[in-house]
Amino acid sequence: MLVFTGGYKLDMDDRTNTRTRTWLFLIHERFQVFKKSLSLHVALNPLRKWKDLSRVLAFVLVSSSLWITSSASAGDFYFRGGAAHERFDDTVFMDTYCPSGTPAALYGCGTGGDGFPYRSKGSFDLFQSIEIGLGLSTRSNLRVEFLLDYQTSTVFNGNTNFLTTGSQQSVVAELSTFAISFVGYLDFPSLSLPGPMIAMPYIGAGFGYSHNRIGTTTMTFPVTTTTVPGANETSLTWLVSLGVTMELSTRTKVDLDVRYMDRSKLRTGLGEGVVTWRNLARGPLSLNLGRTEAKLRGLSLRLSLLYSL
Repeated sequence: MLVFTGGYKLDMDDRTNTRTRTWLFLIHERFQVFKKSLSLHVALNPLRKWKDLSRVLAFVLVSSSLWITSSASAGDFYFRGGAAHERFDDTVFMDTYCPSGTPAALYGCGTGGDGFPYRSKGSFDLFQSIEIGLGLSTRSNLRVEFLLDYQTSTVFNGNTNFLTTGSQQSVVAELSTFAISFVGYLDFPSLSLPGPMIAMPYIGAGFGYSHNRIGTTTMTFPVTTTTVPGANETSLTWLVSLGVTMELSTRTKVDLDVRYMDRSKLRTGLGEGVVTWRNLARGPLSLNLGRTEAKLRGLSLRLSLLYSL
């Protein structure tokens, strides 16, 4: 359908692009308001930051939903289902506030045997994840998706640096994580690679929320074992991706991509930890522990099927 306005011919793609520019401008303005509010109020009321951020994200989600609905006539909805192999970067746990006395900091302030501040450093095992999503492919080479992403349990293996290098001071914990994201993709049909299945490259970026769950952390030393309570942490996440889409049939495509995802913070629990002596030299010692935290980031290789609805 064509619309004529003052001699200018406006087609579906033009209207979609106009809506997209308007939507991105409104999101930009909302984040500017959030930044201003954060600088003025966070020192007086830390909860204000999360209230303002929630309002921004709610605005983005609602407005993006309306954008998708208004653009539906210019493209096709599709379903995504896939799986991935994922590996996080090396992970470092440190106190959120090392001078804390009540509750007590787990590591405390100081320098370990490796010359770094007291901490635990290690990595999570390679693990698998599954994802499902609903997307819209427009005629202007833009795609948008809502994604649900669940990672199966994986184990952290690391060491503290309280003692000299090589001493027994292992750290073990189990992690699972779930994320919901809003993702946008830009396809490049002009760069498609010829072959039995035409491979069309694309780039993508998105944001959302990640719910991370870490179980009890067990720290083993030459004589004692310390257990640290687990906790849940929900925080803002973002991602970028690079991949190719190959057409299997008129309604089915296969999608292969590499994704970098920042799942923000992972935190241990606040509360009772326990030190036990394995030689039974004395009874267990209870500790009121403060939180420790680590950044959770990593790469994944993903294979998905896209089915047009």
